[in-house]
Amino acid sequence: MKVVLIHGKDTDPSRKWYPWFISEMKERGIEVIAPALPKPSNPVMSEWLDALDKTKPNEKTILIGHSRGGVAILRWLENLAPNQRVKKVILLATNSGLESKRAVKSESNFGFYTKEGYNFEEIKRHCDNFVVMHSKDDPWVPFDQGVENAKGLNAKFLEFDHYKHFGHNFPEIPELLAEIP
Repeated sequence: MKVVLIHGKDTDPSRKWYPWFISEMKERGIEVIAPALPKPSNPVMSEWLDALDKTKPNEKTILIGHSRGGVAILRWLENLAPNQRVKKVILLATNSGLESKRAVKSESNFGFYTKEGYNFEEIKRHCDNFVVMHSKDDPWVPFDQGVENAKGLNAKFLEFDHYKHFGHNFPEIPELLAEIP
């Protein structure tokens, strides 16, 4: 088994809770890949999809996406070949795929959001096990977007009151570890 962590916008794997999580996976003897995605302040979907693809996810891979990183994972799953699958997908504070629900309209899009949103049926063809983690006090991605993603994916939904956007003030997320077998 391996875990692939896809970070969010305006950050890299050396920040937030990511180093703690990477260390925890290594202590458990689990292979973990956390690529530094290109242009994190002004991301382009095709470039993030290429970086995700280079991690070579397969049926023994758990994909973890935080915020815009979760959007990249869902877009990647939408475009997989019919016979490709992953073991599990965990999304933390992940945005809706709908252009109309883009939280910060002034931010660039570059393929993350579409008029149609996610193709949940296509995404679910590539994974049977989804977990959505979202906090009611998230100042960047409204809670209803977590609800929307959980419903569309038939996901286990873990809701919180105090994690905001799972950002800098939360160096550890024990509930995330509980989702890794």
